[in-house]
Amino acid sequence: LPLLGGQLARFQAAYPVWSKFAAGFMLLFAGMCTGRISIRYNLYTVGTCLPIPLYAIVACGIATGGNYLAGFAASMLLALATKNYCRSFCNGYGFDAIFRASLYLGLMPLIYAPALPLLLLLPLAVLLFRRTFREVVVATAGLLLPIFTACYVSWGSGAEFTAIEGMPLQLFLDIPLPALVMAGGIVLLDLTALFFFLADIYAAGTKPRFILFYNIGILVLALTLLCSPAATPEAFALLAVPSAILIPVFFVRIHRGMALPVYLIFLAAAFAGIFLQYYI
Repeated sequence: LPLLGGQLARFQAAYPVWSKFAAGFMLLFAGMCTGRISIRYNLYTVGTCLPIPLYAIVACGIATGGNYLAGFAASMLLALATKNYCRSFCNGYGFDAIFRASLYLGLMPLIYAPALPLLLLLPLAVLLFRRTFREVVVATAGLLLPIFTACYVSWGSGAEFTAIEGMPLQLFLDIPLPALVMAGGIVLLDLTALFFFLADIYAAGTKPRFILFYNIGILVLALTLLCSPAATPEAFALLAVPSAILIPVFFVRIHRGMALPVYLIFLAAAFAGIFLQYYI
């Protein structure tokens, strides 16, 4: 286990009740972060708080694995990184926001090691949000600070890096069928939302459009991560951030009479998945 991820795993084993409270707080906090992104930047041309419940549905509706605390912590850091990268998309310099976003991103592999490919979100944010070279330097410092700190601590304790073993797509062979169906439904809604967005790409303003493009990048990297040999069920919590922001594009573009049944089916499937995970 990575440095901070191992600490969280030990805390979860020693204090299961407090771990559930902590996971609930992180779930609520990350959901509020995604909701604030959609409202602050008017991503859907209509006011909606759908990303908040959608985040919880996606994060909890699929098997999260035994080390759920690390999964939710990594997902919360991804939500915070996304929120701050969006804040850095401004006129003038955004040193504070881009540094914090990169710091959160750099902490993620220390909590959940397979999340390492998500570090590519930094160059994606720099390109899409048109940041300056000075901001890139600050962002890189924020990204590398937690990683270098962890390397120094590991070197001081005599630890070594371990090789990644396994086979691609192994995760989908290991999770239960209901969770696999739920994951397929989430990806299907993501792709449908992507179709609606691309079909009328200029319906949103410049800033909302580039923020949605950024979340499409997160979705692609998250799906790539799920297919990697190192992926574990905790990785599904990372899928909640881009899905919670992209899926409302589908719901606001279709008729209410169709959107409500789809949402209720989605919600019922999530509750069924939670029940099957923890009570059977």
